[in-house]
Amino acid sequence: MATSTPVLEGTYELDRTHSTVQFAIRHVGVSTFRGSFADLEARLTIEDRAASLEASAVVESISIGEPPEFRDHVVRGGDFFAADAHPQISFHSTQIALAENGTATIDGVLDIRGIQRPVTAAGTFTPPTQDPFGNTRLGVALEAVVDRRSWGMDWQMPLPAGGDALGWDVKITAQLELTKSR
Repeated sequence: MATSTPVLEGTYELDRTHSTVQFAIRHVGVSTFRGSFADLEARLTIEDRAASLEASAVVESISIGEPPEFRDHVVRGGDFFAADAHPQISFHSTQIALAENGTATIDGVLDIRGIQRPVTAAGTFTPPTQDPFGNTRLGVALEAVVDRRSWGMDWQMPLPAGGDALGWDVKITAQLELTKSR
């Protein structure tokens, strides 16, 4: 059976079921705390060899559930996400490089708490392919490390033996599967 690679141009919408965006941060120097976002949106548009990516996540969809007072402090509290005043996190690209060897680099602006800062994410790109149902899909796996203080999240507590209770660097990973819509 012959196969062909679909043309890259078009608009690709996020497949929310098969995509994840997570963050990880060191906690009290002994472990890595991880969280994820359940409510995601993303659109990749490729026209005339130029590409743009727009993405957002609802802060309330962060996977922290228990205990409720911890969730409220992190998600709604002013020390971290301040979800009541800033319910969404968003990203929009300023430049995208999708190489034939499968590498991807995306420069853009990350907006958290109404504060916009430049971010570069790097990773891999899987070119379009047909799924068993006739849809055209592609994949992008990206990673970036950001300093949470750049977005006003500067809560900290010293450890008795020295050091910080919470790391400053946050690793953000995105595994995006997108389906061509037009």
